[in-house]
Amino acid sequence: MLKPCASLLLGIIFLTPLWCAGCAPAVMEVAGGIYRDPHGYFEFSFPRDGWSLLSSKASDLTLWNARMGAGIVVNVSALQEDRELSILTRHLLIAFERKRVISRETAVVDGKEAVRAVVEGWIEKSKVMAEVYVVKGEGVVYDIVFWSPTEVFAQTVQIFQQFLGTLHFVDEQEGN
Repeated sequence: MLKPCASLLLGIIFLTPLWCAGCAPAVMEVAGGIYRDPHGYFEFSFPRDGWSLLSSKASDLTLWNARMGAGIVVNVSALQEDRELSILTRHLLIAFERKRVISRETAVVDGKEAVRAVVEGWIEKSKVMAEVYVVKGEGVVYDIVFWSPTEVFAQTVQIFQQFLGTLHFVDEQEGN
């Protein structure tokens, strides 16, 4: 059974975005094929082959591929205290039941320090694998989560990695 804070995290990251389609501001196209999140924190290109945008007040970006049963969520939140990325990553992984952390390592996403974790576990009675990045920005933390059914993870994670390669964090100097 999930603890109350884990249930809340589960809803914010995985379920609420799917339920709240259409209830938040939409992403904006800023240049040919480049989009910006509604709050101006990051820019990205959409993955190809069946991905659709779901709007949500619970996340800054939610992409869903019904055919693959895969999702991508990017959430930006204020960094209240200067916490280590490893601690922030552990908090994000609370949402998984019966989890097994396959790997955890430092990484760089768009020039910023990150922790990357691959985890296998259960979310709402479904076995999934996820690749998770926690990235520290100027006064914010970016939670970037990709998940899919375990049996298609090896094929679908490549799409996520291509998406991640298009992700650009908008600096305050660039103007939000």
